[in-house]
Amino acid sequence: MQSSPIDLHIELSSLKDFINGQIYSGNPYSFDGKELYEMLKRVVIDSELKPFLTSPKDESEVNYYEKYRRQSQEKFDKFIPDFFEYEGEFYDLERIQYVYKEFTRPRDFDKLFLIKLLELKTNEYPIGEFLNFQQADNFYGQKESIDSFLYQMTANDGNCHLLQETNQVLRDWIDSQHLAILKESAIENDNSELDDNIENNNPGPDDTSIEKIDTQEQWNNEIESLRGNKIKCKWSTEQITHYFSFLYKEKSENGEPYLKKEQVEKMFENGFCIPEKQIDPLFKLNHSLRYPLKNVKYAIYYFYSKANNKSHDKLAY
Repeated sequence: MQSSPIDLHIELSSLKDFINGQIYSGNPYSFDGKELYEMLKRVVIDSELKPFLTSPKDESEVNYYEKYRRQSQEKFDKFIPDFFEYEGEFYDLERIQYVYKEFTRPRDFDKLFLIKLLELKTNEYPIGEFLNFQQADNFYGQKESIDSFLYQMTANDGNCHLLQETNQVLRDWIDSQHLAILKESAIENDNSELDDNIENNNPGPDDTSIEKIDTQEQWNNEIESLRGNKIKCKWSTEQITHYFSFLYKEKSENGEPYLKKEQVEKMFENGFCIPEKQIDPLFKLNHSLRYPLKNVKYAIYYFYSKANNKSHDKLAY
């Protein structure tokens, strides 16, 4: 095993160098440089990192700016470049930048986490040390949270092919009791398909049964007809409330959760149903551009895809 120091953060510039190195040496992991370049750009922009170069303020800066502009317009080669242009400003991919789960789109974080595992695997570095570090660095020290994340990752056939023997190391690291719960609940990773459905507004498997609702008034009438009735669901109330506990456990804007714990408990105090009387005042989600509302929408869509009985329409959810 390699004993030399290695950064256990998910660090952008080192992953870029690793990807380029793998492509140069024959690309054993079949990295798509252009696709990963677009992902790195997205992660940098989402992190609100300041550009190293902006539009010239006077003539003395024009030549320097134009040099980078010309280079940014060159045709993409198979290797990820050291910088990129976005809306007339230039961002550095060479500087050290740590990636954090709470500031990164779920699909991008999953991919970067996987690439980091491949980097450690290539360098024969102990995976357990990395996972222990990441539990504190990206999962608030919660073993259950990172266990769920790893379970979903190892359930993906494409990841299994890339990770090979490392896949079993990850499964072995998951707490055995929690692993049993995850298997029983059948909460498996289907992130790619769900993300595509959300981003492209594609219908889910049961959306063909949803009648078109043309007006807000008709929508309201449909909702009113469901008030007070239990919603059919494959999950127990305990499983549902545990799933939605992320609303008060995960940090959002200003270090506060999306909702308070007592608000989430209020939502499910009568089980999984639409309350007979509308909650007043309505709970307001604490979200922002950095912690977008789509994160919560994704969680609801994922819940629907896994927990619904497929015997009724989507409206109740």
